[in-house]
Amino acid sequence: SPTLGRLMKKAQIAMECPKCAGNAMRPRLTRTGVELDQCGRCKSVWLDRGEIYLHLQPKLHDELDDSFVKARQRNAISRYASPKSGQRMLEADFTGNGRSDAYLDPATSGCWLPADSLQTFIDDYQFDLAWAEEGRGATRYVRRLPNLAFRSTVTLGGLYALLVAGLIALSLVMPAFTAEAILIIGVVIVLIGFLISPFLMDLSLRWLYKSRWVPISQLPDSLARFVTATCAEHNMKLPSFGIIADQAPNAFTYGHTPNNARIVITEGLFELLEPAELNAVVGHEIGHAHNWDMLLMTLAQLVPLVFYFIYRTMIDAVAHMHTGGKNDPRPAMIAIAIGAFIVYIISEYVVLWFSRLREYYADKFGARAVGSPAALAGALVKIAYGLARNQASTKAAAKTEGDAAPAKKESTSLSAIGAMGICNVAAGQSLAVTSGVRSADGTGSYAVDKASIRGAMKWDLWNPWASWFELNSTHPLTAKRLLHLTKQSQEQGEEPYITFDLVKPESYWDEFLVDLLVTFLPYILLVSSIGYALAGGPLMNIGGAMVLFGLASLWKLGFRYPRAAFPEMSVETLLHQVKVSNIRPVPCTLEGEVRGKGVPGLVWSDDFVMQDDTGIIFLDHRQPLAIWEFIWGWLRGDSLVGGHVRVKGWYRRSPMPHVEIKEFTVNGKRRRSYLWMFRYITTFVIIGIGLLLLGSGI
Repeated sequence: SPTLGRLMKKAQIAMECPKCAGNAMRPRLTRTGVELDQCGRCKSVWLDRGEIYLHLQPKLHDELDDSFVKARQRNAISRYASPKSGQRMLEADFTGNGRSDAYLDPATSGCWLPADSLQTFIDDYQFDLAWAEEGRGATRYVRRLPNLAFRSTVTLGGLYALLVAGLIALSLVMPAFTAEAILIIGVVIVLIGFLISPFLMDLSLRWLYKSRWVPISQLPDSLARFVTATCAEHNMKLPSFGIIADQAPNAFTYGHTPNNARIVITEGLFELLEPAELNAVVGHEIGHAHNWDMLLMTLAQLVPLVFYFIYRTMIDAVAHMHTGGKNDPRPAMIAIAIGAFIVYIISEYVVLWFSRLREYYADKFGARAVGSPAALAGALVKIAYGLARNQASTKAAAKTEGDAAPAKKESTSLSAIGAMGICNVAAGQSLAVTSGVRSADGTGSYAVDKASIRGAMKWDLWNPWASWFELNSTHPLTAKRLLHLTKQSQEQGEEPYITFDLVKPESYWDEFLVDLLVTFLPYILLVSSIGYALAGGPLMNIGGAMVLFGLASLWKLGFRYPRAAFPEMSVETLLHQVKVSNIRPVPCTLEGEVRGKGVPGLVWSDDFVMQDDTGIIFLDHRQPLAIWEFIWGWLRGDSLVGGHVRVKGWYRRSPMPHVEIKEFTVNGKRRRSYLWMFRYITTFVIIGIGLLLLGSGI
């Protein structure tokens, strides 16, 4: 409702204009997708740490860095208080005109630009600033979920009808491979996997992860009562509960039927989530068991498995045949192999879509069971996004400035999200999680900046890469799940946890198409040269093809690893960016604390998560050889946890947000990642060999 929308906007506003006392600064979206805070009265603008670099040409970054350094050295304290930290800001001369035209917050490294200074930036520095339109909430685009039983029946019926048709066609061409035999083989393989996989998972959790099984009486009282009541209401046996001794907030379920489900949760959920949020997460997992998702997904996955088996069988048979003549079966077998592979790909995407649909229904079950879609939305936000406002940088903390007592250090036990769970399975290994910080009221709860979450949702909802990654994912994008839960809250008369009301400022398809071109250009040139030769053109020699491929790869590496500047950024600033992908990074420098390893409890994990004063993000530590990463993670990974880190690298989304490390310093010791360098060396070697072959006429 309009009243509800106004309440949400009011809840998301937390800053006052330094010049106009009592006047709030409102988040506004620019056409580049960056959300800034502007005073509605004086039109001044606040930019969080690193946001100013996103509006300037890279060649001006060093000049801006010098201005920041000089402002800190001069230490001219202004009369204006930072809207973020409450501390007095430093006067800065960003435009070099000899007067204070900008103000730097020494606590957060954000900056405040008065309206006249902003215009100077626009005129003299080509500061790219254009405001986007505002609009209504995005939930109007959310469609009502179809009937689960009907959709499951139609999907499985369609998949198995496709399977029967394929088996019949196979039996007509190859009588030796009867439809019954292939179907039996496929069923046996899936059945064995279905029967033993829970026990294999039990062993894996016991040997490779720090896990233990506990009776329901050892769970928090609120959770134990919720599980007991929910299972009784739906006539289910109580699930077995496993606890992983890791502070990463995550949960997942597995088993055979609703009555022998195992629900595994990490200790981090108990610390991070409120009781209702914890109940909602467990309710989501109970929903998977109640809806028979474990069995139904196994049945769905049987279809692509059988088609892939047919494809491999036909390919292997053709490879070992030597018959010829009019009755040669190989052409028909090749046709069946190609058809089976195509149907295998199609059925895989149908299964993925079916999995995503069932995630929505598990969300719906968990939200209804706990009686609050907003509770589950809050849990998803804390698990899937890495944003939380540090209370030490708020005005509440500013009131204690000058006190002799040091601020209480927050827990360093939060780690990264696990390999499976309530979020995307593939991205779940490395998605950043919110650190949260203890609220200033002393209740022990965690505070989440909802305006920051809204900014982080933009990539999921606007960037074309997000749709591509979701198409290949078992889980819907988190932002879309939040929209469904917002819709459910509105239907139940509950205030939604988050309201997304930003209007997409541009299509972002131009950047997407450029990304595709850069990604595939080396292979496009290679295939084109081969195709040209096969069509009757002159055959390009091997050396020329290698040089052409190498030069295109070199251009791709320059796009993938820009090296001009690595400006200071914050996790919050990075997660708000829309124009970023796996191939189009944002060079950055981050500083904070190593919170844990990339996969919670996994002894050889070589990746990490770090926390700054705005949230937590995953650090991707990559080396040329996987065994190098394995040994390094096993021998040295644990020693870095809890240390102060300064990392320089490239921020990417694919779809999880992460920083690929170029170099990082922990506790004064500098380390480097060499994958980017290895790729450059390999490319130069390819070009060099190509030139040698070209000179030899080969």
